[in-house]
Amino acid sequence: MAESVAQIDAPLVWVVIPTWNRRADLLECLETVQVMGYPRFRVLVVDNASQDSSVRAVRAHFPSVEVFPLDRNYGATGASNVGFRHALIHNADYVLRLDSDTVVDPYLLSRLVTAAQESADIGVLTAKIYFYHDPTLIWFAGASQHRWHFGAYNTGRYEHDALKNSHPCDVDYAWSTGMLISRSVLETTGGFDPDFLVYYEEVNFCLRVRQAGFRIRYAPTAKLWHKVGSEANNPWVAEQWARSKMILFRKHSHGLHRLALIGYAFAYAFLRALRPARGKGNRGPLPATLRGLVSGLRQSLSDPTELV
Repeated sequence: MAESVAQIDAPLVWVVIPTWNRRADLLECLETVQVMGYPRFRVLVVDNASQDSSVRAVRAHFPSVEVFPLDRNYGATGASNVGFRHALIHNADYVLRLDSDTVVDPYLLSRLVTAAQESADIGVLTAKIYFYHDPTLIWFAGASQHRWHFGAYNTGRYEHDALKNSHPCDVDYAWSTGMLISRSVLETTGGFDPDFLVYYEEVNFCLRVRQAGFRIRYAPTAKLWHKVGSEANNPWVAEQWARSKMILFRKHSHGLHRLALIGYAFAYAFLRALRPARGKGNRGPLPATLRGLVSGLRQSLSDPTELV
């Protein structure tokens, strides 16, 4: 695989980084983004009304980075969509959506773009993502979709590099931690669904991307490292995680399947409260999880066709 794309032929990539109160992480992320070996990219930070001087720090340390400060916290989904729209208006061929608590390999972008150009129907790509604090241990290496409840499996989590997780292949899911998205996908889907404040937005997005006829590709030579804040366990995370899970179930199921998934969500919540498991569960206390499930059941849902 080529290490870079010639300047004259290089598609324009906008790197979109939503953030909220992650000043130190964001600055470390930008340090690595700035030295990526790709000839045509621009960087946009979308700040969800941080209170830790993130905007001022970025402008001081990285004057070439564009910053879009929002008036309140619109969540990862809302901030990402602001960035996507800005990128499309400013002629993006691709958007690299990054979490602000990542650091990237210098060849990340060139390898993702090279893989994307192998076929016109490749719409989303994911890198091999490692744990930041254990940099040889894999956090994500693409994922397959469970046919019944939309869960992800074959993610490569807690594995080290091996032949089985180092082959380029089509996958069902890519995580928005580090996701390259084509212009065609963003124009077709309208970006992330704003019904998801945070969590499961990329699962819903990938389902919609594949329904629109695009492929999702895993490019294992493209690498980044993630601080994995989503594994935090507290009442807020538990409530938002459960809320988004319920919204996902409602959006992608009907009839008896939907009723079964709703029952499954509540049963799973109680089961994991009694028997916690590594990397699984409620992400916090049971009462907060139940609040989230009920909130997700009650929320009015938008029509996906209205996103475009």
